[in-house]
Amino acid sequence: MIVYDSALISVDFNESKGLLLSKWKQAGMSAADFKSELILCRDLCCSLKVQRIIMDQEQFCFIIPNELFVWIEDEINLPAYRAGVQDLVFVLAQDSKTQLSVMNSLDKADSVFNPKFFHDQQQAIDWITANRKNKAIVEPNRPPETFEPCIDISLNPNKTRATIKLELPIDSLPHSLHALKQHMDKINHRRENWTKFSSLTKREQIILKFLVKCFQNQGIANKLFISEKTVKTHRRNIIKKLEARNLIDLYKYAESFDLI
Repeated sequence: MIVYDSALISVDFNESKGLLLSKWKQAGMSAADFKSELILCRDLCCSLKVQRIIMDQEQFCFIIPNELFVWIEDEINLPAYRAGVQDLVFVLAQDSKTQLSVMNSLDKADSVFNPKFFHDQQQAIDWITANRKNKAIVEPNRPPETFEPCIDISLNPNKTRATIKLELPIDSLPHSLHALKQHMDKINHRRENWTKFSSLTKREQIILKFLVKCFQNQGIANKLFISEKTVKTHRRNIIKKLEARNLIDLYKYAESFDLI
């Protein structure tokens, strides 16, 4: 049953399955338009007691700005979750930049949801309405059984930029986009924190590698034939130079700079 329809989005509700299906239309919109439509979807979720949501973004063409990431989580996702929404899935946008902005909006805000991404609406419906056993059959984040990408690289006339064209099986698209996003996050983290990491000495880099592998101070000392006191000093210096708050921050550095 269609419960809402505008120039930007249509919303269908299946009461027996507790499923809200929102389908974005290929129409230009401003940030204010985008927020207004999301607020309406949120209110529908709360009033209709929705348990499952499919956001069909195949025609979605709005790149979500970074400043909206926290707003989406606080004003849309959290209220929907508290109202009883259990599953959130997306149909992939055709535009790659748009799709990556959607993924970033969830990751950067540490979303309460762990969404799934599918390449077509029917696959999303099959997964979200399946029982737990059958969900594994159409699990989108599982690596595909066969994967034979075709990669084509071309340079611009000045040979200052490269274009990489990747052709792959459609079934592997959700998994591949997820892997691509992780790789881009790693590249961006490396670019943004190059100066901090470069301030580490060679010995500090080695100790960082052991720290993220959960070695204790004495264990690192034994490995490097130095005193535990020296390890503690290096550890303090590493944390200070990298401005790390916890082990997760240290792990991001080790992963971005190929220490692990």
